[in-house]
Amino acid sequence: MHWNRLDYIKSVTDKGDEREWAYDKHPIGACFQLNFKASENTREKVKSHARKLPKGSLIIFSQIPHECKDNTTGEPKKIPDECKKRYLTHVVELVNDGSKDERDWLEEPWGIFRCVKVHWIADFNNYQTLPVELDVIKVKWSRRNTYAISLESKTLKDQWKDVYKLREHLKKELNLEAIK
Repeated sequence: MHWNRLDYIKSVTDKGDEREWAYDKHPIGACFQLNFKASENTREKVKSHARKLPKGSLIIFSQIPHECKDNTTGEPKKIPDECKKRYLTHVVELVNDGSKDERDWLEEPWGIFRCVKVHWIADFNNYQTLPVELDVIKVKWSRRNTYAISLESKTLKDQWKDVYKLREHLKKELNLEAIK
């Protein structure tokens, strides 16, 4: 795996509010549609952003667990307060050019997407083993709505000075060296 293509971080959420974690059912090697939410006012800007993300780039997902209904009991699933943190949960690769994915976009809030392939996924069964974003990245980065933010953004650069140091740190903290 070419970790030098680890270029972005993206805040994700379950679009239907039905799952505790977004994209948690896609194992390593699986491909799926990574959605970008847009309103009528933001649609063109979101389309432009999603289209421009380079094929082959790797994106880290950041998310907070969502309180939803338990699928077996139907009861609300409570998340302990100490676990309501932002976690790093996936590393995915953009598998198509934006122009190819764009052909299938829909004019609805979650209709803009990019096809991605999972290269790393956290173990969602134990909060204690999930990498806490702030502990790993050491800075609160700008989570601008639905956009994938460059690892070379000002906030991250101010903390890490060099994107290569950040990539090396992420490889170590997430044990990405073990992935081929």
